[in-house]
Amino acid sequence: MKNKLSNPTGVFIDPSRNIFVADGGNHRIQKWAPGATKAIIVAGGNGPGSESDQLYNPHGVYVDLTENIYIADIGNNRIQKWTPGATEGITVAGGNGRGTAANQLYSPQGVYVDITGNVFVADWGNHRVQKWTPGATEGITVAGGNGPGSAANQLYYPTDIYVINETIFVADGNKHRIQKWAPGATEAITVI
Repeated sequence: MKNKLSNPTGVFIDPSRNIFVADGGNHRIQKWAPGATKAIIVAGGNGPGSESDQLYNPHGVYVDLTENIYIADIGNNRIQKWTPGATEGITVAGGNGRGTAANQLYSPQGVYVDITGNVFVADWGNHRVQKWTPGATEGITVAGGNGPGSAANQLYYPTDIYVINETIFVADGNKHRIQKWAPGATEAITVI
């Protein structure tokens, strides 16, 4: 059913108050306009899979100012970008199988895109945050990446991120804390 959610795992509200929902169990992203009684499918919705028109358990969702939709596609270990009205997405991060290499992700949970198009990924299974510049084939670690743990230079299953003025805030899931990484920092400060 178009309006029934199954395991919703992420939400994003754009400046027009449209609500985008990562409908994980239905392998799609839904868009709810203000006051709408029905959603429209704006990404995926073609069953679970790894084709360009499919998602597999999408988790995080981010919509930029030009209405491009970025999706943390956990089951495919990739970040997909869907342009407005697209019927297929393109991989902008990961997509090279699950792994620890710079061109791989491991169950990405959260995604954030800055004004210049840099894609930041909460790379859950690798205990790191990766930054992918526009057109990059590899990411660089900008937070964590030193194995799982509670030290100031570590993350332990990060689930979401937010970036403001190049400062990265990370929801560090299993350590029950929010970590703040200043630009270029090798260690974080616990803020919550």
